[in-house]
Amino acid sequence: MGRTARTFRDSISVEESRWKGFRRVLKPNSRGVLDRVFDYAREYADAGTMIVTPRVMEVALVSTVVELLKEVDELQKKLNEIEKGVQEKGAG
Repeated sequence: MGRTARTFRDSISVEESRWKGFRRVLKPNSRGVLDRVFDYAREYADAGTMIVTPRVMEVALVSTVVELLKEVDELQKKLNEIEKGVQEKGAG
């Protein structure tokens, strides 16, 4: 017997297919960015299944925001290290 309920990962694929027309008209460098949104959604699919009535795009977008904030935090940390190094060189 087959499954009666679609898995969340399958739902992500269905949603990604729904956005194919939008993706097609994007510039090539933007297509990769959109692909990352769905990649992040797949990465957080386990968390997405914990939502009572998940809306795939909401999970995809929140997953992307989480990843972007992690990147911002890492970049801020690197920037602070660079600024500290510049200040130390200026003081020495």
